Amino acid sequence: MRNLFAAAAALSVFVCGCAQTEKPVPRQRMAMGVPHGKVEYKLVSAEGLELRCFGKTTFQAGRPATLTFALSNQGYRKVRIPEWYSNESDNIGLFIQPVASQLDEPKENKWVRLTFDFKKPILHYPITLMPGNQALVSKELDIIEKMMIPPGEERLFLVKAELTLDSLKLSSRVILIRVTSNIQR
Repeated sequence: MRNLFAAAAALSVFVCGCAQTEKPVPRQRMAMGVPHGKVEYKLVSAEGLELRCFGKTTFQAGRPATLTFALSNQGYRKVRIPEWYSNESDNIGLFIQPVASQLDEPKENKWVRLTFDFKKPILHYPITLMPGNQALVSKELDIIEKMMIPPGEERLFLVKAELTLDSLKLSSRVILIRVTSNIQR
């Protein structure tokens, strides 16, 4: 019996001593998401989805201004969006046009796209919106911060938002924003 234990111990030392050691794997930097332009995405149905602005729509000229939008799933099924930008504000583009009165209708040929630089790196990742859930996106309006309006006056603008995604085409309703003077009389 003693010989059996000695033989087993010698065999285990022999097997462990002959075992091959794996070469260390070099470390790699991993980034979350897929680089922009590397994948072609299939079109997602916008059924049940709504893009809407909520919150403040009156701003003072010369001060920071931010519009907040919600992409909501009002439907009964979950919606998987394969290409959501990792920098949230890159998911929405804004269009603006000045109006003289809040009763003015938007003119299709008067929309001006506000340009924003995409944040680097430009990466996508998938998101899933369950029924009743929403993704919030805030967009800064640098144009308002650069405005100067005489005391007692205001400027009116129509604004609409569109998703900048290749896989999902959706626009918001047109909203009216009011920009007042920040100078007191």
